Amino acid sequence: MSFSIEETVIVTSFDENYYNYACVPVKTLGQNYSGNEKLHVRCLVPESLVEKQEKFINIVDEDLLDIKFICSDSYLSLVEEGLAYESKYITENMSHRLFVGSTFEEYKKIIYIDPDTLVVRDIEPLLNYPLTNKFLAVVEYTGMSKEVFGNPDLPYFNSGVFIADLDFWRSESLELKFVKWLKENGPTPCPEQDAMNAVLQGKWSPLPMTFNLLAFKLLEDSEFQKNFDNPLIVHFVGDLKPWGDSDIPIWTKKWREIYNQLNLSLPPQGENDKDDS
Repeated sequence: MSFSIEETVIVTSFDENYYNYACVPVKTLGQNYSGNEKLHVRCLVPESLVEKQEKFINIVDEDLLDIKFICSDSYLSLVEEGLAYESKYITENMSHRLFVGSTFEEYKKIIYIDPDTLVVRDIEPLLNYPLTNKFLAVVEYTGMSKEVFGNPDLPYFNSGVFIADLDFWRSESLELKFVKWLKENGPTPCPEQDAMNAVLQGKWSPLPMTFNLLAFKLLEDSEFQKNFDNPLIVHFVGDLKPWGDSDIPIWTKKWREIYNQLNLSLPPQGENDKDDS
């Protein structure tokens, strides 16, 4: 199934700590877009950040990106219920992405991209990737299914980049199911990602690893860089942030080059290191 650019929304999610960092993936999204129609880019943010939309647009400065900041009422309700859990590297704002179906009722397809990422090359393969299932994401390689569900033989996806059919999101009442799971299971290692994996078991298919290259693998496996030397998106998941003291071969330097071009200053090492994935 294919969808037009008008039917597609590209979404990221961040709080105040990630405001500057999120400029990098959005900027590189625009730099690596070769189409003529404007891309609809929506940023899920806390209420306190909505007023900083114009500043963000001016920093990114990409004419073919239609950028808007949104704070979802459903997310605010989750916060009020005390169910927008934080975890070691995960902010409560990441629960915002559970409600993309109701937040973006005018769209049929979502492409979600975390704010601790770098878009490396033309995004045409991502924009036009066929929806072979109603939800698509990259399979994790961290043993999360064993940690969360006690079963090492369950497939488990990383929700830092995903593509989804929003009509499916709405028709299946996924948001109610996510909230129910959070109520029943409480804080888990990756709360909203775990909820999505639990509810979507058997209903998703894998994306190419190049769409969400988890950067830490480049430090763990000397052959990994050779096998995946041309990713579309690099994801600095966990504590190996490019604004910290880590150094992922090639990609930390490239991220910092873009960040410096935007005239944004880095904080002292170790600050603002909560993850959004």
